[in-house]
Amino acid sequence: MISKKFGFIQGRMSMPKSKKILQFFPQKNWKNEINLAKKNGFTFIEYIGERKFNKLNPIWSKEGLKKIIFLSKKFKIKNYSFCDDFFINNNLISYRYLDSYINKIIKKLSFLKIKIYVLALFEKSNLTKKNFKKYAYIINNISRRFKKARIKLALETNLNTNYLLKFFKAVDNKNSFLVYDTGNRLKKKHKQYLEILKLKKKIIHIHLKDKNFFGQNVIIGTGNV
Repeated sequence: MISKKFGFIQGRMSMPKSKKILQFFPQKNWKNEINLAKKNGFTFIEYIGERKFNKLNPIWSKEGLKKIIFLSKKFKIKNYSFCDDFFINNNLISYRYLDSYINKIIKKLSFLKIKIYVLALFEKSNLTKKNFKKYAYIINNISRRFKKARIKLALETNLNTNYLLKFFKAVDNKNSFLVYDTGNRLKKKHKQYLEILKLKKKIIHIHLKDKNFFGQNVIIGTGNV
């Protein structure tokens, strides 16, 4: 049975009028977004952790977490997924406080009963065909810890299909999955549906957006996705 969950990433309902900002925590409007989610027929909001630690993000405080639970119950919005951008600015392999950070995240997400933890592996933590074996060991460890908390680990990466399959084989556990971003994984001379068919057993979550072949985000239906 297909799970019918359709949400949006936190901040997208209160986006500033700037093409430079794609993802941000809506510090002033985050509570109102939960109401907007309900009004617009969404099932959930994908909460975000920012590239730089922000103590005002409710995910980091007990009061904030309680407020999320209160509002999600009030407006009947599921606490389903959390997208963590922190390791875009901090190297996952060399980050010295990795253990304590993961422990903290698991505790917070368990409190909210989040089902999917999205780990973005870009920039400082970019997963490549040269380093994927190094990452496999760390991801395996992280994934097992999330499994104990009954949270699925979903990786967001642009690593090509063949190496991605090798990576998941190297990770060798049943709690590591893929977030398929339809815009980010778009390439010229590339049949995207074939990639989806190859990766389908690992795809657990989708970021749905449209892009053109210049790499620009565009309104869904107007690009090349």
